[in-house]
Amino acid sequence: MPKKNEWAVFAQLAEKYGDVMHLSALGSSIILLTSRQAISDLLEKRGHIYSDRPVLPMASGLIGYSRFTVLAPYGFILKESRKLITGTINARNAPQLQRVIEGKVLHLLPRLLASPNEFRPHLRWLVASIVLQITHGRDISDSSDPLVQLAELVNEQFSATATPGKFLVDLFPFLRHVPEWFPGAGFKAFAREARDTIDRILDEPYQEVKEQMLLGKAIPSFTSQIIENNPNPKPEDLFVHKMASTQFYLAGADTSVSALETMFLILALYPDIQRKAQAEVDAALGSHQLPKFSDRDSLPYVAALVKEIHRWKPVAPLALPHLAMRDDTYNGYHIPKGATVIANSWAILHDPSIYPDPFEVKPERYLERKGEDANPDPETFSFGYVTRIQIARICPGQILAEDTIFLVTATVLTMFNVANAQTLDGHVIRKDEDIDYVGGTIT
Repeated sequence: MPKKNEWAVFAQLAEKYGDVMHLSALGSSIILLTSRQAISDLLEKRGHIYSDRPVLPMASGLIGYSRFTVLAPYGFILKESRKLITGTINARNAPQLQRVIEGKVLHLLPRLLASPNEFRPHLRWLVASIVLQITHGRDISDSSDPLVQLAELVNEQFSATATPGKFLVDLFPFLRHVPEWFPGAGFKAFAREARDTIDRILDEPYQEVKEQMLLGKAIPSFTSQIIENNPNPKPEDLFVHKMASTQFYLAGADTSVSALETMFLILALYPDIQRKAQAEVDAALGSHQLPKFSDRDSLPYVAALVKEIHRWKPVAPLALPHLAMRDDTYNGYHIPKGATVIANSWAILHDPSIYPDPFEVKPERYLERKGEDANPDPETFSFGYVTRIQIARICPGQILAEDTIFLVTATVLTMFNVANAQTLDGHVIRKDEDIDYVGGTIT
């Protein structure tokens, strides 16, 4: 596996070898899909075959990420946790969730004004503050909060291990049996530390809410509601409850922060786009009003800009791997049972036949669509591939993430001008060619 920009490397290989490629490593098969048609045909139309997740020796086996929704095998844990999560994050509860987001975004503004160069930790605080209030009733003062630090560590470790082939043990599964002190077995120490981190993130926040409830001090939240409705859960149910409450943050934190960082980057690199979006906000709201979710229909260009954020730098360029649950044949290719199937979302979102001038940021592409196949909504590829069978695989925090990114974008456009940092003599300190995205499951 390439160690950097894997999605771009695979897209280049597809130009030579086709949109369905087979990689083999010691008998293990990896199928790479790099076209819209192939992804639709296999992951959507044949979702009953590809709805499972592969067991990755490092991520699923040694660390135990298969306990979480994103890598859980298709079965009890996935369906029950999904049911709990969507019971809170859904269209019916959207107004309540949006009030939380609006309140937190108001507190973001003075932070950005006081220290604009620290916008990245401010964004981490914002996302953590929104999600942890909903999930645990916890008020986060800043991104140095111990729970935020713990959750970010879990996200870092997950992103580093969830791509197949990143660790030698993924290619040589028998290495999982070697002792930690064995030369070259540093992955065992990493796995032990990551496993301990998972145990902490599952237990500590849940127990804290439970203790607050016993003291009568708990703020109503997703977790407190679960505990109240299930005072004496079975062991298997207790695990699902802990995992579901934790999954809220783990599923949405890194992805939302990454998308918001891309928003700031776009506004700095494309001042014309920034001015056009600001003009729309000013015309719709005037100069003395902050945007609300009720203003969304009045801000089509801003909404299109949010779509372009998802397309230009997708937060999960290779999505998450799927598993072929039985032998299959596609366009003359044999796909063996047990093969890992990876959809190159980045390749689709940068295909010039789908998105003309794909490396340019053009929000207007969604407002000037000509035909159903031109410039489709990029969120189709950003939040998971959907069939009735695969519904549990869609990003569970999609509504929360979409709402957060929209309101922060509209509010920043209302209150600030975003530009590259400059020295006193006007020299730009950082240009776009200096900026690169870190590889991993989440960029």
